[in-house]
Amino acid sequence: MVQRSTLKGADKIGLRAGRVINQYKMAKHFRLDTSEATFRFAIGAESVSREADLDGLYVIRSSLKKEKRTADDTVLDYKSLSQVERAFRSIKTTNLEVRPIYHYDEKRVRTHLFICMLAYYVTWHMMEAWSPLLFADEAQEEKGARDPVAPAKRSPHAEKSAQQKTG
Repeated sequence: MVQRSTLKGADKIGLRAGRVINQYKMAKHFRLDTSEATFRFAIGAESVSREADLDGLYVIRSSLKKEKRTADDTVLDYKSLSQVERAFRSIKTTNLEVRPIYHYDEKRVRTHLFICMLAYYVTWHMMEAWSPLLFADEAQEEKGARDPVAPAKRSPHAEKSAQQKTG
């Protein structure tokens, strides 16, 4: 737009460039230079390199002491979080058809939650028992063989960058 002269003024050019760059959340990797009739940008190689070094890594923190929970157990718990989310989704959606019931008495609320959890427990055990009939156990050998705590695979760029820094 600047080259076609349809966008003029440093403030208007800056606003337009900011809108585009924020759309992709990549502003930290670019240096912008605007004037009344020009627009230039440069990619910050050092910030891209720092970001690539972190590619494939994540940190899981726990408030539990090391004596109570090992790092591997914490990672396993985090990776099984999707099962917990799936269970709650199953309880509240069409799988169990347990609709929200509005209770105001504490005893009734606890009872309602107990019934929801009991229904999910029974459903889960039935699905486990019926898995051969439902063809849900086809990949069990592979599932048992892979290490759930194995480190994530890094991208080729991050691996190359890490090797250059150490070697």
